[in-house]
Amino acid sequence: RLERVAEGIETGSQPTHRFHEHDATSPLPRAYQWADGSAYINHVELVRQARGAEVPESFYSDPLMYQGGSDTFLGPRDPITFPEGADQGWGIDMEGEVTVVVDDVPMGATPEEAAKAIRLIMLVNDVSLRGLIPAELGKGFGFFQSKPSSAFSPVAITPDELGDKWDGGKVHLPLLVHYNG
Repeated sequence: RLERVAEGIETGSQPTHRFHEHDATSPLPRAYQWADGSAYINHVELVRQARGAEVPESFYSDPLMYQGGSDTFLGPRDPITFPEGADQGWGIDMEGEVTVVVDDVPMGATPEEAAKAIRLIMLVNDVSLRGLIPAELGKGFGFFQSKPSSAFSPVAITPDELGDKWDGGKVHLPLLVHYNG
């Protein structure tokens, strides 16, 4: 269906209006599931180093993955807000990531099968409260309070829009993050 709409836009048969990204809300205001994987070991090493924790040997072959809250997502220009007087010890942090929207992926799918289910690609500003993470993980049950709502880019694209910068499972472009200008 998306291909037909895109073709209609390209040929002029589909009515359009000028897109203003600053008016866009999140492409996904909520989702069935939000699963986040830390596949970039350099990032895992830096985060763990910052809190004085070792990287388990298994992380080099089996990436960390968690199921985050998906009941709400922030819009692309929404501020990341916390209650007035929020403790600076919460360690409010953000990180730019590439995210994919997938069709149904069966349990136990191979990486190749999972890659074939990718339908859309977006950017995400993943928000963490680094100061709360160690105690929360220490309970052995995973993230909850330390992972507030994330924010997606104003648009999602189909993988074919990336041309040769998409290899079927990974974007081969730099991701630049600017914090407060």
